Amino acid sequence: MHIRLFLAFAAIAAASLVVPATAAPVASISASSLIRPGDQILGNPNGQITIVDFYDTSCMPCRAMNRRIERLIAHDPEIRYVPVDLPILGAQSVLGARALVAAGMQGKSSAMQGLLMRQTRLPTMAVLRADATTIGLNVARFERDLVSPAVARVVDGNLRRGAALGIHYVPVVYVGRNRIPGSVNYHDLQWLVRHAHQRLVTWVAPGHSPS
Repeated sequence: MHIRLFLAFAAIAAASLVVPATAAPVASISASSLIRPGDQILGNPNGQITIVDFYDTSCMPCRAMNRRIERLIAHDPEIRYVPVDLPILGAQSVLGARALVAAGMQGKSSAMQGLLMRQTRLPTMAVLRADATTIGLNVARFERDLVSPAVARVVDGNLRRGAALGIHYVPVVYVGRNRIPGSVNYHDLQWLVRHAHQRLVTWVAPGHSPS
C-alpha cells in the first residue's frame, strides 16, 4: 500500500476509537527518543530530522531500504540517521551483528556495514575475516572481540530493545514521529521526510524534540 494511504487509513482508524475519559493521552514515539548511547549516527549528528532504522544484515528488503536512506542523506543535510542492527533472521544475522560491533571497536562499524549490506555472501567466519582485512582492521583483535562478552551484551541489548518496541520483523523505520513497517520506495521516504520537516515548521511542543 502507498505509504500516504497507509497513514491516512491509520489516522481514520485511530479517530474512530472510543477512548475513556480517564485515559491518559498516548504520545507518539519520536525517532530521536529511540537513540541510545553507543548508537552509530550517520548523516548530520545534529540534523533536525531523525531516522532510526531497525534492520538485519541478512534481510534483502533491509538492504534496499539502506540504499534509499543513503540517497536521502546525500540530498538532505538535516537528516540524522541511526541504523540499529536487529539480528532476528538466524545465526548468520547474529554473526553479522557481532561483526558490526567488533568492527566499531576499531572505528570501522560503518565500513563493515557497507560490506555486509552489499555483498552477496552471508556472513561466515571466513567471509568476515576477509571483510576485516579489506577494511583494514587488526584481524586478530577483531576475531577476539567478535566472541567477547562485551560484544554479546551489545547485540543482546539491541534484541531486547526491538522486543520492547514490538518489532518482530524487519525492516521497521521510524521517521520523525512515524513508524513505518516494511520496505517503502524512495519517493514515499521523501514524502515522510517532507512531512517531518513540515511538523518542525507548524508545531513543536515546548521542551520536546521535534523528531
